[in-house]
Amino acid sequence: MTPLTESRSRHEGHPSQRKLVVHCLTGSAMGTVLDDIARLRASVLQAWPDLHDGDASAERARLEPCARSWRSIAVVVMDGAQTVGAALGLPLEDDHGAMRQAFELAGRDTTTAFLLAGSVLLPAYRGRQLGHRFFSERENHARSLGGFESAVFASLERDDNDPRRPPFGRSNEAFWRRRGYTRNEALTFPPPARPESAGFPAARQVAWTRPLERGY
Repeated sequence: MTPLTESRSRHEGHPSQRKLVVHCLTGSAMGTVLDDIARLRASVLQAWPDLHDGDASAERARLEPCARSWRSIAVVVMDGAQTVGAALGLPLEDDHGAMRQAFELAGRDTTTAFLLAGSVLLPAYRGRQLGHRFFSERENHARSLGGFESAVFASLERDDNDPRRPPFGRSNEAFWRRRGYTRNEALTFPPPARPESAGFPAARQVAWTRPLERGY
């Protein structure tokens, strides 16, 4: 067996070599995959900076606004029968979370903003341009609905001195800026209180927005 053949055999079956399928489900059609998305979120969001507790039932409850909105979208990445990635979006006025409250407190119109409600992807499948796909599909869905002037999402920011910060943590800010998003310091709000964060430096969520006048 040649070294080249050995190299191919070692990588055969690796997630980076597998064919993935991306589905876009809207409104009530996403109900069939919400439990899978909740379990995926519970796994992936235990990592920095989210540090969730891995409770799939709590993640499922957070998905309810998407399940109820007929204008919502779920972009789902499948490796065979396994859900390995997902990104959600819905009109901000159909959500009832902290982002909508921040808009209302700032006197901003919630009816013209489309909320990108988080995306997750298993680490083994990263580096395949799926992050761009997640953003493009949701932005284009918002454009197809009509009436939305901007897309918005929340970024969780933790203190530089938080001892839980990994030594080589990487920010996604450069990627977001390339997608046309800007950080909006006027729209900040605290994350949900979590018992596991007691005694650590306080975190905050900051809105990133971009106009929806053109596509990518």
